[in-house]
Amino acid sequence: MEELLLHTFLTKTLSAMKKRVPKCVKETRLFQYLVYSVKNVVFIIILFRYTLNPKHLTGHGSLMEVVAKLHKINWTKYPAAKLSNKFFITRMMIEHRNYEYERRLLTSKPELKENPDNLPIEHYCALFFRDQNVALSLASELKLDKAVFQKIHDLASQGYYFNLTPATPLEAPIIADINLFYAYRNLALKTYHSGEGHLIPTVTHNLGLVQKRLLPSLPKPSKPLKKLLDQLQIELPEVKLLSPDWSALIGHNGHLNVHLMMRKMGWWTGSPLLLAYKDRIANQPFLSLFDELCPTLTLGENISTPLWCELASLTPFLGVSHQLFQFEDGRAMYWNDAGSMALQEWENQDRGFPLRDIYDKRYNTDETQQKFSSLLKKWGLQTSDWYVCLHMRDGQTRGEKEGAGESIRNTAIENYMDAIQFITGQGGWVIRMGSNKAPKLPAMPHVIDYAHSADQAPLMDLHLVRKARLFIGTTSGFAYVASSFGIPTAMVNAISSIGLLWSKDTRFALKPIQTREGRLLSQREVISEKWRWAYPTHESLSQAGLSVRENTPDEILETVKEVLAITSNTCTSSPLLKTWQACLPLPAFYASALPSSYFLEKYADSFLI
Repeated sequence: MEELLLHTFLTKTLSAMKKRVPKCVKETRLFQYLVYSVKNVVFIIILFRYTLNPKHLTGHGSLMEVVAKLHKINWTKYPAAKLSNKFFITRMMIEHRNYEYERRLLTSKPELKENPDNLPIEHYCALFFRDQNVALSLASELKLDKAVFQKIHDLASQGYYFNLTPATPLEAPIIADINLFYAYRNLALKTYHSGEGHLIPTVTHNLGLVQKRLLPSLPKPSKPLKKLLDQLQIELPEVKLLSPDWSALIGHNGHLNVHLMMRKMGWWTGSPLLLAYKDRIANQPFLSLFDELCPTLTLGENISTPLWCELASLTPFLGVSHQLFQFEDGRAMYWNDAGSMALQEWENQDRGFPLRDIYDKRYNTDETQQKFSSLLKKWGLQTSDWYVCLHMRDGQTRGEKEGAGESIRNTAIENYMDAIQFITGQGGWVIRMGSNKAPKLPAMPHVIDYAHSADQAPLMDLHLVRKARLFIGTTSGFAYVASSFGIPTAMVNAISSIGLLWSKDTRFALKPIQTREGRLLSQREVISEKWRWAYPTHESLSQAGLSVRENTPDEILETVKEVLAITSNTCTSSPLLKTWQACLPLPAFYASALPSSYFLEKYADSFLI
């Protein structure tokens, strides 16, 4: 009751204050910062009343004060109704939002007008993390310049840092490592998006060392959690905890497919457990295919809130990143680089398509086929007609601003028209996949804009791809549905800094990348350590002095023709393929896929050097 009264009083006081403060003052960063800080400090006081000892508060608004001790909460003590605050903190933590306070502090500085993620790693470690011990540990373990240490000491003398929750001598090393775990996890995101991906192996290696130090201090499971694990025949130390990141996006479901292939091949050991939110599952039928491969614990469905939160709170001890991977022999890299190696090896061993087999067994039923046939008939397709699925990445679906961020991967409809008309001219149909937020296609014969159809349904999204003659896609998550099902694929307008999970019947055309002088990057350069980390965003691309353009209509058309030939076993290999393979510093970067012959021949003089 005291907490409720405090929260009500705070809300009313802030509301009244805002009404009385002039607009010009309310719009200042200082005022907004003060309001935010008061809210956070009171929120943490409220949370600590239910969890930890409030006398240990340091008085700042960092969520890390609570996140570092989430594993100490007796989650089963509280009914779901009283878990709202604790669940909120857990969700912030598991969604990489536990540093919002620190981010707001940093962006409130008048001199910092850009995104803090764009700061060089040396400045970022000193300025972003507000715990001096964390900043110093990162500077030491990342072997940053000596000037960084001096910068940290200078900032400390100015009162810049606040130490996170004090701990007993016994707890101190554990709390320090938990804070370091989250700092490295933050750096994994930051370095990739800021063009500093060359640091990923070091970040991955150091994060692994932190988790090895933490594992002996793994808390004992509660009785309900122990019962659940016994039912699953899993011991807690064996758990490999997969966060909702793996299920929230359909592309990450594709990652999960390959991650489990890795386990089958002995690339990692342990028992995977996937945590998922009921309201944040990209495609429920697709995710359900993993039930036979990996237990999925979906909040609100097959696990209680306290148990779900208890498991989530053990992320520093047992969590597995969907961004980082380390082999038993110590090699460390971005997860996708390891994933493309794994998929290539899997296909070299001719192990097939596990998700396709599960899908066919589960959904190739009379009921599904009847719905599918009725839908095709409604659109005008005959039983003997063939079709292709087309997916184009667009900014509207993700709310992206063109020319910023990851919109670098987006494509324009206009360049696909020749390929669409070729397919329909050959007697085929084109079914456009995607979100109903995507730009509409112009009306064309034998073209179905399924993205804007009232018939859209998660299962039909999958079934259309499963029964397609071929798939036309790009470097977007939905393309991994086709890869997982082994559908011949034309990947066009492709651009990526990291390994691609493309199957053997895939042919691709890359977005050409140019220097300021107009020189086209060669294949060797495109995936070199010098250049490849420049492509995650428009900002990192510009900072590297590069520009990118989309594939031309002829490049898309000819790639589609080549894949269509694969479906009829009439495809021939380009004599340039051996030259191309010799140009790959990372032989498995494209997994088992090959570039389109037309693309290689068109750019041979500049691309194959």
